[in-house]
Order: sequence, then C-alpha cells, then structure tokens
Amino acid sequence: MISGVLAVALAATMTIPPTQPAEAATADYQVPVTYGQTEARKMIDMINGFRTGSDAWYWNQDNATKTTCANLGKLTYDYALEQAAMLRAAEIAVSFSHTRPNGGSCFDALSSLPLYAMGENIAAGQTTAASAFTSWREDNYGYAGQGHRRNMLNSGFTAVGIGHVTFNGVHYWVQNFGSPNTGAPATAVADGARTVPVAIDDAMISQKALKPAKASLTVTAGKSVALPLVNLSLTVRDRWPSSPLTLRASSPVWTSSNSSVAAISGNTVVGKKAGTATLTVKANGLQTRVKVTVKAVKPPATRLASVKGAKKSLKVKWKKQTKNVTGYEIWCSTSKKFTKKTTVKKAVKKAKTTSLTVKKLKAKKTYYVKIRTYHKIDGKKYCSKWSSVKKAKTK
Repeated sequence: MISGVLAVALAATMTIPPTQPAEAATADYQVPVTYGQTEARKMIDMINGFRTGSDAWYWNQDNATKTTCANLGKLTYDYALEQAAMLRAAEIAVSFSHTRPNGGSCFDALSSLPLYAMGENIAAGQTTAASAFTSWREDNYGYAGQGHRRNMLNSGFTAVGIGHVTFNGVHYWVQNFGSPNTGAPATAVADGARTVPVAIDDAMISQKALKPAKASLTVTAGKSVALPLVNLSLTVRDRWPSSPLTLRASSPVWTSSNSSVAAISGNTVVGKKAGTATLTVKANGLQTRVKVTVKAVKPPATRLASVKGAKKSLKVKWKKQTKNVTGYEIWCSTSKKFTKKTTVKKAVKKAKTTSLTVKKLKAKKTYYVKIRTYHKIDGKKYCSKWSSVKKAKTK
C-alpha cells in the first residue's frame, strides 16, 4: 500500500500569526475530488480513546524515558476545523506538504478562526480512517518520528476536525487541531464528488502543458466529430505520488488554421472538404495544436438496372441510393473508352430519381452506358466509382 505522513507539532499555548504567502502570481485550479466525511468522522472516537487510554504516552528526546499523558480531556469535534481540514485534504492532493499550494503556511487555512493554538497532521495512501489513525500513532518510532502522536496527545488542544478526500484513487487525510473550540454548528456529512478551487502559486509549478486527449483527428467531409477533451498537466512541488497533476483545462478556446477545410462549431470540428488543417487550443494561458485530416466523402456506388434503346434515345434505369448522395452522373458513348467526342454526359440532381431518357442520340447506334453517384458539400463534388457498363442500340 502506498502511504506517506508528515507532521507539525506546536506548543499548545503558542499564538500563531497567519503566514502570508509570498508575492507571486497565483491562480485557482479546479481540483475534482471525492469527499469522504463519513469515514473521516469515525476517527474522533479513535483519537479520544487514545487520549484517555493506557497508550497515551510518547518518547522524550532522549528516547530512553517516556512522558505519560494523564488526565487528557476528550477533543470536541469542531465543524469549522473540519471545513478547513477538507480544504487542506484537497490541497495536499496537489502538494503533499504543510506549505499550502499558494505558498502560505498550513495555518493560513485556520487564520479566520478564533484559535490561539493550532496543529496539523497529514497523511496519504491509507484507505480507511483506522489505517490513517494507526499510521499517526507511530507506536514504533522514537521521539523524532512521533510528531503526529504528540499532536494527538497534546493537552493544549481541545478540538479537532478531520478531512478526507480521494483524488485519482489515492486517499488524503488531514487532522486540524485547535483551541479553543469554535462552537461552529454541526453540518451534515458530505460524501461524493466535489470540485474544489485550489490556489496554486506559480513558484510551486515547474512545468505546465496542455494535453489534448487526442493528438490528431480524422473527419469525413460533411460530418463532424467532437473536439477532444483537454487536460492541464502541472508539475507541482511536493506532489505525492510524484507524478504531474492532471486537471481539466479551463474553458478551452479552439481555432482552425483553415476553416474552409475544417471549421469549429461549438464543441465539434466540421469537415468541409478533403485536406488537412491545424487546430489550436488555448486555455490557462497555454496553447497547443491538434492536426485534423478531412477525408473525402465516398458516396455509395450504384448499378444499372436496365438500358433500353428507343428512337434516337436510351431509357436508363438504376438502383436508388440516397445516403450521402446528391445525384447521379450518366455517360453514354459510342466508344467503349468513353472518349470525349463520343460521349454524352447527363446529370441527375435528385438522389431519389431512378430513371432517365437520354435523348438526341444517333439513330441505330450501339451505345455503352455507365453511372456513378456524386455528393456535394460546400461546392465540393465527391464521386463514387463507376458502375459496370451496359450497352444498347438506339432505333
């Protein structure tokens, strides 16, 4: 199981001034997490059982003697501290540190509360409240490794709020301790998907990039395909696990290098005619490109049903094709090679038409006949392959 813990320990009587973030550019990023307050709230009984039980001790700095914590009071569950802990849980999914992603101290998240003592424990990777609590107990560590334990056993704390979110399958946990109790009213448990705005200082980010879900698109002329989702990849300091933070890009704006080939329409790209174009997407102050290839329409071929000779004319019938078909082209020639001088060309502009009488032909001549469908999109004409040839003699 992947897991990691950090702790801060503060004197219970210490007044903690808020730490202002350094002057730098910050921006809010929308972080999609899953709240898990039902599980988090289970931990209050574990903490209070620990504070009032026989295991309420920690090593002194000499690692030879222990401090036994007698007469510790139970902590009150503080819903204002919980609210701050939930925000911090989302923040440590971005940067696993007691320094907030905006560059400030973790205690800035508590600065609006009437507290004179504060403490924070954070953890990641544990899937249950019990496993997170056990990792914070640090039973088998020496003094240097028992910062979380001392926070939970701190006699100067009277209240605690616990945060728990899941992001990309990893569980993140926060205990926020404080004194005195804020007296905030109880709130209903919150579980399920949430989007939390997290302020991130540019100084915390070493790399930014837009990552479309697809690097290239293919669309048929006259059709449209959805524009790919665009993610924002951020390499953030103290990220845990140590992989780029992937978020949905904010309000991506698309443009096409050649709208006569591929045009943007809402959340789709529309193929106008065969060719290629470059789509540029801009979001979060970044841009990247996606290549789009527009394929030629291939209307379905048709076949001749019959060709019959009449007086200086031919009666031609064929199989109807209406899908991706605008009309038909019919060639009648006295030459098997359909040379220019020997060929009469006719166009039928309705796809539902299935017959045509070709007039003003030479009398008593054998004519070779073939047919194909065509489809027009924005003035561009796409043709099917030719049918098999039939012949008939005029009268």
